[in-house]
Amino acid sequence: MLPETFSPGFLRQLEILRIRARRAFLGTRQGGHVSIRKGHGIEFSDFRKYELGDNPRHIDWGVYARSDRLFVRRFQEEEDLSVLIIVDGSASMIATPTDKKWDRARDMSLALAYMALIEQDTVVFNVPGVLEPANFTGAKAIHVLGGRISKATPGGNPDLVKEMRKCASRIRFPGKAIVISDFMMPGEDLERIFQPLRAKNLDISAIQIVGRTDEEPFANLNHPAVRDSETGEIVMLSKDPESEAAYAELFEAHSRKVEDVMRGSQIQFARMRAEEDLLEFLINNLTGIGLLRRS
Repeated sequence: MLPETFSPGFLRQLEILRIRARRAFLGTRQGGHVSIRKGHGIEFSDFRKYELGDNPRHIDWGVYARSDRLFVRRFQEEEDLSVLIIVDGSASMIATPTDKKWDRARDMSLALAYMALIEQDTVVFNVPGVLEPANFTGAKAIHVLGGRISKATPGGNPDLVKEMRKCASRIRFPGKAIVISDFMMPGEDLERIFQPLRAKNLDISAIQIVGRTDEEPFANLNHPAVRDSETGEIVMLSKDPESEAAYAELFEAHSRKVEDVMRGSQIQFARMRAEEDLLEFLINNLTGIGLLRRS
């Protein structure tokens, strides 16, 4: 079962987009991504000298006519890609229901999974602490995946480093990893959660979903006592200009820290406000950073 936003028209728009890896990987079967193998695919790669046993059909007779030497054409194989999609389902994603951070992260993950599945890629999907890692292949699998995530109940405070290590272990061959989160966590934790993915030699992308309340928590503050959604700690807030300015400064510093970690780790990064249009963000922002390409 897919969300209502996944209309036939929306799915057709997704079908013109493809997930793009920044380097070639070894796949397990024929697919739509350039492989590290050289073989008899459809995309020309280069020439090499003819060797005994080569198929005569691959001899370039035009080169022979010009040089009187035999060369065979080599082609780039195209194979599938392992795509690991990890969606943050911790308590901060649902702390303010009106922000709809979880809904946006869910829809984003399903859209990316659909793009991968129609390319015959293998999708490993995980919501740490909520859904166990599971593998999906084939375009029809998007309905199974949609049903699983629609029944998921986000919340809690899972050990993201441990969960990242668990889902990375499901990747048989290195490929693409996409992490979708609000990244509302201490800077040192932010650096640690990507370590298991980097150890697997994955090409990592990260998408931050930011809610209006993350940026302006005082806007709808009706009570001075609030609960930290991740730790459960009660925090007293004072709604005054000084407190608002201090929070804005802290939020800006954290945003810069997130960007610095991504840049330092060579992680493709995009930030999305939860109220933004999903399709426009996919087409404009994710193609802009090179995560997606038009087919």
